[in-house]
Amino acid sequence: MQEQSKAKTSSKIDVKKIFSRLGPLLALVVLVILVTIMSPTFVSPANLLNLLRQVSINAVIAFG
Repeated sequence: MQEQSKAKTSSKIDVKKIFSRLGPLLALVVLVILVTIMSPTFVSPANLLNLLRQVSINAVIAFG
């Protein structure tokens, strides 16, 4: 009987845990959408290439 009650409580979706793990990603997606709406040139190929160039140094350092 106790095992069934433990199984029921562990199968529930913990929204707080999901938002604590995915919150920063969700915030980043919302930020990109807002900036894209305010400035259509944000997602232009030239700007995306510039962003990749700037981030590539950090990526190389992170991968070792």
